[in-house]
Parts: sequence; structure tokens; C-alpha cells
Amino acid sequence: MISYDKKLLCLVIWMTIDPTAIIDVKVRDIMTERVITVESSRTVKEAVDKMVEKDIECLPVIRNGLLCGLITFRDIIIKAIYMKKNINETNVEEIMTRSVTTCSSDTTVLKIVKLMKDKHLRRLPVVETNNKIVGIVTDFDLAIFGWKI
Repeated sequence: MISYDKKLLCLVIWMTIDPTAIIDVKVRDIMTERVITVESSRTVKEAVDKMVEKDIECLPVIRNGLLCGLITFRDIIIKAIYMKKNINETNVEEIMTRSVTTCSSDTTVLKIVKLMKDKHLRRLPVVETNNKIVGIVTDFDLAIFGWKI
């Protein structure tokens, strides 16, 4: 498996040689493949611990290996802390965002840039047809190519 840094370097070189190449770049070429997730049955405290430990702002939520939601620090603050819920007893499933916009690894980068801009998204889980998560694309991934979301 080619590393993320090597993959990125190849893409940058490819686009320097042919600036129109961005049209052909697929999500699979820029997505983060090793996605850190949390089970829906875990507590909010466990999700926070994982987010702090891994220095990430959101976690895709899975149930039986399939994507069923997304939890962000904002969800935790507004839906748990502000509502005075006990994060040691509240499950992720109770406060996660259930309606998650996703894309496939075959989607073009141009299409997801438009989608993320139109829906004001900072991250987009990449799934297979059965909703199994295979990656995630963030605004940071796109910023490397000069796209602002």
C-alpha cells in the first residue's frame, strides 16, 4: 500500500505537469484511508477520550461495521454538555448526527468540493455501496490542492 505522503506527492507532481488533471482526480486519491471510528454503543466520554488522544475533531459512528452517524466536538458540547447529560452514561448514539452526507471513492474531487461548499461540510465520509466506511475526506485534504471550503 502506498503511503498518504507518497500518494500526495505523486498527485502534486501530476497536477504540476498537467493542471487540468484535477478534473480526473478521484476521492480515493486524496482520502484518509485509516479512519478512526467509534461504536454507537460507546459512551460520549469514550468518544471524547478517543478524539483527544488522536487529536481529531470528529468520529464516524459505526454499528455492526457500517456507518450510522457522525459525532463532533460541537455535538458533544451542544447535545451533551450544554444539556447537562452525564457523558459517562450517555451513549454516542443519543447525540450523534444521524443524517450524514457521504460519497464513494469513485466520486471526483470537483464533485465533492461542490457538495461540501453547497452543504457547508468540513468532512465527508467515504463509503462503499453497503455503507461500509472506507475513508474520509476533510477540508484539510482539499486545502492541499488550493480548494477552500
